[in-house]
Amino acid sequence: MKKSNRLFILVDDDPINNLLIKRTIERNLTEVEVKDFLSPEMALKFIETEFKDKASEENTFVFLDINMPTLTGWEFLEIFDTFSFQLKSHFNIYVLSSSIDPADIQRAKINPYVIDFIEKPLKKDFLLQTFGM
Repeated sequence: MKKSNRLFILVDDDPINNLLIKRTIERNLTEVEVKDFLSPEMALKFIETEFKDKASEENTFVFLDINMPTLTGWEFLEIFDTFSFQLKSHFNIYVLSSSIDPADIQRAKINPYVIDFIEKPLKKDFLLQTFGM
């Protein structure tokens, strides 16, 4: 992994959505690296292996879709919960979903690992307000 100030991990089974989010991040924020995963299992494996023995330095940001065919975003979060505190301390997770179900929004808000629920598409204003420098 190349050195940059901030790492963004995209977890969404839609390759077009991942591409659009990646381009939005790269065009609007500086000194970032974006890794995208179509498979939540691959994202979890990357997180577990890449951050297993690292001391917490910079936070990593995850944009997590809810509705995916192999593991849902909720199942992703359940597996993430089994990781060590040291590993979990690296991450700020945002649920990024097209769901408008109030139950999904509430579930995201009460999850201890989720910072916020964001409705797709990811907007430039949100990025700049939340991550801009």
